[in-house]
Amino acid sequence: MERVHKISAGFVFAFLVLHFSNHFIGLLGIPAHAQFMDAARLVYRHPVVEMAVMLAFLVQIVTGVPLILEIWAKRKDFIHQLQAASGLIMVLFILLHVASIAMARLVFNLDTNFDFAAAGFVAPWTWAGYGFYGAGVFALFTHFGCIFYDVFKKSNKPVGWLLLIVTVGLGGYLTYLLLAMYSGHLYPVVAPEAYRVSV
Repeated sequence: MERVHKISAGFVFAFLVLHFSNHFIGLLGIPAHAQFMDAARLVYRHPVVEMAVMLAFLVQIVTGVPLILEIWAKRKDFIHQLQAASGLIMVLFILLHVASIAMARLVFNLDTNFDFAAAGFVAPWTWAGYGFYGAGVFALFTHFGCIFYDVFKKSNKPVGWLLLIVTVGLGGYLTYLLLAMYSGHLYPVVAPEAYRVSV
């Protein structure tokens, strides 16, 4: 189970690198975000690639939940508990995020672009947007930090702790930047009415 989880994680990680690169390019402005997205979608919107990514996420969830339950059942150490908690948050985030994207694309016929994310911060959903996206992004970095610690805990535990702390700290800062960007605190952001109605 754990081996399959790690293998599928490689496909998910490759997608997340591209996906988050798109988000962080947005710090340069909405046009830069749109331009990068148009290029990136040539890769991850290809039917074969998109299905492979969705399958990898599904495998992550199906194999991840039993691992979370195992950690809690065996009452493993704090790092494992942190890894399990962040993993559970990620499972919930993925399910809700994919469902909302599917709804926007298939029901409302909307492009899931910058405006789609920004609409999640429009009143009365502002604080829900902060909580949803904030928890999802921060949990991802926390999960990676726990993995880095796990890799080095036997060979060099201080390095493991350093990587955990740095990854979680960096994750907190990057989460703050993304929330500030999509909520319009870095530059003016106005989500079109069509996106506000669909939220």
